[in-house]
Amino acid sequence: MQSMEQKELSVKKRVGELLRQREYSLLVEYCKRDRRFWQAVRHRLYDLDEPVRWAAIEMVANVMEQWWGAGQEEKVRNYIRTLFWSMTDESGGIGWNSPQTIAEIIVHIPEIIDPYGSMMIAHTIDEPPLVKGGLWGIGRLGKRIAESVAFFQNRIFELFKSNDPEILGHLAWAMGEVGHEMALPFIKALIKSPEQVSIYSGGNFFKKSLGEWAAEAIEKIQGRQEIQ
Repeated sequence: MQSMEQKELSVKKRVGELLRQREYSLLVEYCKRDRRFWQAVRHRLYDLDEPVRWAAIEMVANVMEQWWGAGQEEKVRNYIRTLFWSMTDESGGIGWNSPQTIAEIIVHIPEIIDPYGSMMIAHTIDEPPLVKGGLWGIGRLGKRIAESVAFFQNRIFELFKSNDPEILGHLAWAMGEVGHEMALPFIKALIKSPEQVSIYSGGNFFKKSLGEWAAEAIEKIQGRQEIQ
């Protein structure tokens, strides 16, 4: 017989394996049958292994989609509230990956973009530790969040004053995904920037120069025109 501690370690190990393999459907079934699997997935949102951490973000969204489809809408909303709370000072810590998780949940459950999409932007754009995650969330939601981006435009554009290539790269990429034309003058100023920036998408990390991210964003906004 396994002790409780051994069972917990076994669950954590299995969750880690399935996340690395991106076996989300199987892991959803485990989470439905045993709450310990769901708890282990949530803990992996703070894993030091970046691929595992991103897989956990995607896995949480899969679980939320399953709950929503099963008629547990309030359970989903309650969990999203905990993610927002984790981004506040009152939580006792920063929910570093909460913006990305919220955005990924919205992708899986599009009908909740109002109000959670605009709330995600409001909670992140003025908080340095959360800015990059919030920008990734904007880019992940793309045109679906265009109205909220327009509303927060002035505060978002303040971020172009940053000296952090990671912030600027995610910002240019996000504006390109949204197709936000008003950002073009700011993005064009980044075209010659050589700093390398890595952005996660669909299980992969894409590393390009800041200038390349800017050029791609301009093409997405303008169409394939010559970049001056």
